[in-house]
Amino acid sequence: MARFEHTVTLAPVPRRWFESCVTALHDLAEDLGVEGACLRLPDGRLLPGLVLSEGRHLRPGARYRPVNEEDGRPDAGQAVTVLAWDRHRETALEAVTLDDDPAHPAQSTCVLRLVSAARPREVWFSATLRTGGDTRAKYLGGTVRLHLDLGGWWPAAAGRGRRPLTAPLSGTLTHALARATVTVVPRPDPDGHWRVTVKARVKGRSFARPLLPVAMAVMGRRAHRAFAEALDDAAREWDGRLPALVRKEGEELRAELAGALLAP
Repeated sequence: MARFEHTVTLAPVPRRWFESCVTALHDLAEDLGVEGACLRLPDGRLLPGLVLSEGRHLRPGARYRPVNEEDGRPDAGQAVTVLAWDRHRETALEAVTLDDDPAHPAQSTCVLRLVSAARPREVWFSATLRTGGDTRAKYLGGTVRLHLDLGGWWPAAAGRGRRPLTAPLSGTLTHALARATVTVVPRPDPDGHWRVTVKARVKGRSFARPLLPVAMAVMGRRAHRAFAEALDDAAREWDGRLPALVRKEGEELRAELAGALLAP
């Protein structure tokens, strides 16, 4: 088994802002006008590049597809399907992408679940890549699963109450040759930022199980440095973008989200 640990300092996300963002996203989606397959923003602007291909808008089973720039037709290889849309219970979306490459056909499936928009408490995310083709194809796929306990994140980040028995953010990455378990725990920093500690445990699988200790003995220091550098880079990106965004609220936030939908 290989173990990794690194701590980064992040600009905080106010809980009230996060919840207002969830509300704004739901408001924006529910206020979209539907004309046949076309979608329009409340101000009448056409939502480019996306059509409702099946079902009723935001009802379970509703399916949306991007539009091919070449011929203007819905892309049969990509779809977002509404699994659930209830502000007081659950919002769930599934995104599927197909790659029909004859040599290595593949399908990626991502599912996002939120409980609930009215009072965000938990988020689940999963992503699965399945590949076909020759016998090596199984080594190109894998599954990622993440769980975020929103009710536990902000108290932990503020240092209130007892330390949680489980990490507010946890996940697993499963591959044919390895399985990684990740936990993320926030703590308060004296200057008001979050000190976020990321821990990962990696176990080899199949014929890679006896090879992992050998690889760590040879490349362990380099692997730990790469782990830390990747997290430091992500933290810099986070801190570079987040502060300006969290200052936007109300109509300004709604306009920002609508602008993102209109972007090419």
